[in-house]
Amino acid sequence: MANTRELVLKALHRMATEGSYSNQELKRVLAEDDLPEIDRGFATELLLGVVKNQLFLDYVIAQFSSVKLKKLSPWIHGILRMGVYQILKMERVPDSAACNEMVKLAGKYSRGASRGFVNGVLRNISRQKESLSYPKDKTEALSIEYSCPLWLTQKLILQYGEETCEKILEASLCPHPATLRVNSLKTTADALITRLESEGITAFKHAENPYCLVVDGALNVYSSPAYQEGFYTLQNISSMQAVLSLAPQKGERILDLCAAPAGKTTFAAELMENTGEIIACDLYEHKIPLIEKATQRLGIGIVRPTVHDGTQRNPLWENAFDRVLADVPCSGIGVIHKKPDIKWNRKEEDIATLCEIQKTLLSNAGSYVKPGGVLVYSTCTILQEENEAQVAAFLQASPEFELLEEKTLFTHESGGSGFYIAKLGKRK
Repeated sequence: MANTRELVLKALHRMATEGSYSNQELKRVLAEDDLPEIDRGFATELLLGVVKNQLFLDYVIAQFSSVKLKKLSPWIHGILRMGVYQILKMERVPDSAACNEMVKLAGKYSRGASRGFVNGVLRNISRQKESLSYPKDKTEALSIEYSCPLWLTQKLILQYGEETCEKILEASLCPHPATLRVNSLKTTADALITRLESEGITAFKHAENPYCLVVDGALNVYSSPAYQEGFYTLQNISSMQAVLSLAPQKGERILDLCAAPAGKTTFAAELMENTGEIIACDLYEHKIPLIEKATQRLGIGIVRPTVHDGTQRNPLWENAFDRVLADVPCSGIGVIHKKPDIKWNRKEEDIATLCEIQKTLLSNAGSYVKPGGVLVYSTCTILQEENEAQVAAFLQASPEFELLEEKTLFTHESGGSGFYIAKLGKRK
């Protein structure tokens, strides 16, 4: 039988040395044929918990380690992070078990002396976990406690205040249930709930979105016949809201400027009852098959996948679409609750570059809207320079548009990802 902790350690090592991502590694771990269901849950919690909390874990380790963190081998660093996470964050795991299992892994993946080192660090942390010290500065303390880079913590406090920042960061560490979108071309919410029950999956209707079901427990779409047959799509509730704001109508011509992997594109097609036309663009040719695969699975025939660089204006599209969706590349700060790697890979200096791209995409998208048509600008970030500031600048430069709706969705309020949606109307 597979050693669950060892599988997680190997995954963390690949992330540290090969640059792989947590979602890739989790999928790899869960693909182990002989991993019992209870161990799958443990592996998921441990792997994602370590990745989400690594700044906090390193802060604790540094207080007890005689070796500087940058001097630790990736194996030992990963073992210590796993051990500290189990001791401080997993109440059902006895401290002794966490220590013993990590010492065993240290003996297997490092020199003999490492066993004593790991044992000493973890047992000291276990004995003193009630008296750990934290920074006195409130911003630094929030950064450490919720394992969020200091630059991002500072930015969130500046934009939303200390209290809201803490709520945002707390929600970023919490697990969230899977949500799926009912394919209204093939089924209804009630019928799908019954179908999923036959597959051993429990789901219930979302309180506000009639197209959304919330899954109670785990969901593996690859073993779900209902998914393979196109009865539903995994999609975040906030992502669905962007399409509902677009409100595409039957028979219209729609442009999705940044479409892959086609979650919003296919939802628009379903709302249009598969009647009309959607041009679904992506910058990269290798992503076009993702769009094609999604439409085929769902039974959609009105989507036209197109390779197009949205930063380059297409004169043939001027005033040609009833509605345009510009779900632009962004920092992704709103989705760190499910993609924690973003916290560690995104740098503050990236934001300015992204803002320039967003500005160009929004300007081009506006030119494609017919007079009387609708433009929706959306992101999966909550940073104001990527959201409100972009729309304000666009409206200043484009007096033919008016702001119809604007909202920022926060995970701690909506239960979905952090998201921004602005609905703009083009005057006739």
